[in-house]
Parts: sequence; structure tokens; C-alpha cells
Amino acid sequence: MKKTKFITGVLMLLIPALAGAQALPFTAAESDAASLGKAGANIVEAGSIAGAAFSNAAAIPFSESKMDVTAGYTLWQPSAAKSNILNVAGAYNVKEKFGVALGLKYGMNPAYDITDATGAVNGSFTPSDMQINAGVAYRFIPALSLGASVGYATSTLAEGYSYGTVTADVFLMSQFSDFKVAAGVSNIGGTIKSASGAEFCLPGSIALGLGYDKTFAEKHAVDVNVDADYFFSGWFAAAFGASYTFNDLVSFRAGYRYGGKSPIPSYASVGAGVKFAGVKLDLAYLLAGSGSPMKNTLAFGLGYAF
Repeated sequence: MKKTKFITGVLMLLIPALAGAQALPFTAAESDAASLGKAGANIVEAGSIAGAAFSNAAAIPFSESKMDVTAGYTLWQPSAAKSNILNVAGAYNVKEKFGVALGLKYGMNPAYDITDATGAVNGSFTPSDMQINAGVAYRFIPALSLGASVGYATSTLAEGYSYGTVTADVFLMSQFSDFKVAAGVSNIGGTIKSASGAEFCLPGSIALGLGYDKTFAEKHAVDVNVDADYFFSGWFAAAFGASYTFNDLVSFRAGYRYGGKSPIPSYASVGAGVKFAGVKLDLAYLLAGSGSPMKNTLAFGLGYAF
């Protein structure tokens, strides 16, 4: 009983602190290595659609790939949260008309000791986060598509103590020649009630994405993306990312994200990727100030597309 009361007291303090007036900030964390290389600017990303269930399902019908799957590992905020995020995702493009996507993110946080009221250690526990999303898309006309994703996100802070809610994204996307634009709502869902009874919302936002991609002399391709999010809590965040690909074989990426007061702080990013016979290997590394939790975040991804 003392052990139970102690854990309950910790949760009453811990959940609001983790949320910072927002619940499940894990849902706003980008874990795809290719996207992180461009600072997470991926709303109109149609080149790699594996993670569309988490970003924008409406992009799937605009992709040249019929199928795209990926698995990845991210060492998230190693100087602060020290979390490990695993992700598996995929998308299927049906005749550039319909699209379906499915994705899973699982985060493991540092273990902590479980103590009773006297301070005696009775074991340890590893908190975790999980989100699973499924998305569909339909291309009404050649220049316009609609996509929606629904999922469930949960966080387990102690044995027997977890909370979760349904999440949803809805986007419209259009493409004209080499230009792409998308707008919608992201990460909307129910409220979370802490052990103390306080209610918190998901980090939902109104999102806008712009993109430009161009292939030169057949072997050189440039892709530039800009994303902006206005969070319902009044915060603003934006990301800029660019990539250069040679001969559809080697890619180099860079980007910058302005986080403001959003759940994900500001950072710069660099990344690279290789693709051969449909197999993709991606790497991303985040750069930030000495006091930033984003410093030294590292992501790897392995995928296949055809």
C-alpha cells in the first residue's frame, strides 16, 4: 500500500511536468532518419512515403513509388531524455489514385528505481511511449488529394499507470509541375487526465507544407521543403529542409527547425542516404546548443521501395 501511494504521488507531479500543458509530446517527435535529415520538414514529402501515416497520407498518390517500407532506430535527446525510439512504417500506392499507410513508433525511456515510503528500493521500471497510426488517401483529380490518419498513442509511466488517447490528422495536398503544397490539421484528439485530475491536450496544430523538387540533367535532383505549424496552445514552429541526390543513388540533406515553445526545441540537422536496387539506408544527426536536449540526437533507417 505504501508503495502504491508513493507511485501515485509521483505520477500526480510527473504527468503535468512532462506534458508542460501538453500531453504525449512523443507524438510530435520525428523518428524517420530521412525526414530528420531535413529537420522534419516532410509534410509534402512524396519521395519517401513510408512514414506518411505520421506526416501526411495525402502525399502517397503523388509518389512515384508503388510501395515503401522502412524500419529505424533513433537515439533521442541523448543529453537529456536519453530515449530510444524504434519505428516501423510502410505505405502502398495504388495506381497513383489511392494510398494506404501504417506506422508504429515505440519509445523506451531511462529506467528508474521504485522506492517505498521509507526510501528502500524495491525494483526498477522502464517508462515507455507508443503510437500506432493508419492512414488512407484518395486523389480526386490529378492535382489534388485528400488524406487522413487515425491512431492511438499511449504513455506508461509506472507499472499499472498509463494513459492514452486517439489521434488524427487530415490533409489536403496539391501538386502543380514541380511545386507542392499541403494544408491540414495534425495531431488532434482527446484530452488526457492526470492522476491529480488535471486535463491536458495533445500538441495539435494547423499545419502547412510547401515543396519544390527538380531534376537537372537526369542525374541531379534537388528537393526543398518548408513546414509551418501553429499549435492550438498558441505556439508556432517551422522547419526548412533541403536535399541533393545524385543519380538516384546518393543523397545529402540539411535543415533547420525553429521550435519556439513547441514540444520539440530548435535544432539544425544534417543527413545522408544511399539507395541501390530499391534498398535505402539513411542517417541523420542533429546539431544544437550545449544546453539543448536535441544535441547529438542520432537516427538510422533501413528501407525498401519500388
